[in-house]
Amino acid sequence: NFRLFGLLMVTAAWLAQAASAQAPPPSATTARASLGPTDFLSAALQVVGAIDQYDMATIWDMSSKIMKTSIPKERFIANTAQKRATLGGVQSRDWSSIMKVAIAQKQGSPLPPGRYMSVRFTTIGRNGSALEEIVSFHLDQDGQWRLAGYTVQ
Repeated sequence: NFRLFGLLMVTAAWLAQAASAQAPPPSATTARASLGPTDFLSAALQVVGAIDQYDMATIWDMSSKIMKTSIPKERFIANTAQKRATLGGVQSRDWSSIMKVAIAQKQGSPLPPGRYMSVRFTTIGRNGSALEEIVSFHLDQDGQWRLAGYTVQ
């Protein structure tokens, strides 16, 4: 768990460093908002790697307030472990898309307004079953991108 926590902290620091390297002057939009698709792919791979290790608790602990208010920690851990158990281990994982979405304030929308990035993976288990994993990030009010959701379909 300590190793994973360190890996996630390094990933978060790396995302922040990558953002500051690309940052426009402070008067423009925040640097963290200008990360590229490769940065999000790397971060998403860190998330699914942690989930491969069944360390869902650490993932939830480091997630955005959006995720924490949408699903209790214990339910996230149980649901994710149950869905991932159907794979019997990961044989292969390939990303299929990286998508940027801006959600406007809408009445009845299931997601809070804001900027999101989602990375989709097609994952094949050792038992031959296939799943789609979706790792979503949200640009929080403090200018940091954080995990907003992990779903398996």
